Amino acid sequence: MHRRIFKQSGSRVYRLRYRIGDNPRLYDVPLHTGNLEVAEAMADEIIADAEKAALGIGIPRPLRDAQRRPISDHLADHIAYLEGRGRSKSHVLHARVRLQRLFADCRWQYLSDATADRFLSWRAETDELSQKTRNEYLAHANAFFNWLLKQDRILTNPLRSVFKMETRGNETFQRRALSFPEVGRLITESKRRGFLYLVAIGTGLRRNELKQLLWSDLVLEGSRPVVRLRAETTKARRADEVPIMPVLAESLLAAKKKASNPAGLVFPRGIVRPKTLAKDLQACGINVEDAQGSRVDFHALRHTYATLMADAGVSELARVKLARHRTWKLTDRYTDTQRLPLHAEMEKFGKALASSIASQKSGKTCPNEGNVVQVVSEISCASNGVTDGSETFLVGAVADSTSDPWRRGGDSNPR
Repeated sequence: MHRRIFKQSGSRVYRLRYRIGDNPRLYDVPLHTGNLEVAEAMADEIIADAEKAALGIGIPRPLRDAQRRPISDHLADHIAYLEGRGRSKSHVLHARVRLQRLFADCRWQYLSDATADRFLSWRAETDELSQKTRNEYLAHANAFFNWLLKQDRILTNPLRSVFKMETRGNETFQRRALSFPEVGRLITESKRRGFLYLVAIGTGLRRNELKQLLWSDLVLEGSRPVVRLRAETTKARRADEVPIMPVLAESLLAAKKKASNPAGLVFPRGIVRPKTLAKDLQACGINVEDAQGSRVDFHALRHTYATLMADAGVSELARVKLARHRTWKLTDRYTDTQRLPLHAEMEKFGKALASSIASQKSGKTCPNEGNVVQVVSEISCASNGVTDGSETFLVGAVADSTSDPWRRGGDSNPR
């Protein structure tokens, strides 16, 4: 074992440099004292703790020191870490306020006070908070304890076994998507704020992403205009691109020409408040809340973006990519099923089923019975003997001749 207590040149306090057993690592520890006897005693304690830790005996000194500090001190270090990582002001504020409340309500003064049982009791008692909000408290607490774990201040996360609450169907309120006519009225009748609503619904950008959107983030020239989102502005902290539809690209180009600062924010006045959006909706004759209690807030415009794409027949994979979700499950949650043309789709299935039943009753054997096929297929079917006198039956034809595309063309037996 190597051990040395010394003062660096020009310093008035001692330092300890030591090595444990055959471990090649050399540790250097400041002792923060100018008294040699005190330094010797501190060195003995530090080395004894290190030897016990190497053998798996006792609690390592860093952990013991962390246990002695108030949990509020660790929280202050964690908040400083979040700010240093460049997390948004709103995220840092939520983390600090929620963790402070959690520690106070659970009476956690030191790290050793934190237990899963106490958290579960607190979560059950705070029924005034929505389940989604209580899950966010758990997320902040887990982030805090996992950070302590990486800093070697705790041995394990006390909340590692606590699961999130199931929130599907238990949200504070359900959001609803606007229909195409409602979107048209909101954009055209909201005056200058209509441009904001057009960008929000046309791109699906979140409130904070719109707030930080710069004109330099927009590529409007060329045949494929896009919004290039910077990593620091997105929720997932990753750069991304969103295609811009032609009608929106034209509006953005016109607005950029009128902008006082073409290199600045696209929305320098900020994003509308909830009350302002509610007034705009009411002025357009759109109900903020429907009979089922579903509401329209600003984030519902992103739900509208996902839902109208489904209405327009955009494929599932494209909708996932355009919504910038990692899985279809997330995009599905943003799609308002009440707005989907489910009955119209069911009618397609009903017609196909009815045609299949009719073909079984008719006793026809043509393999393409009930299908809409090309003329070549019809001729092939006719050559197989599907005829009635001198006239060929159309494959999949119905009794009403007006619905027959060939009969409408004036030729009942095309060759």
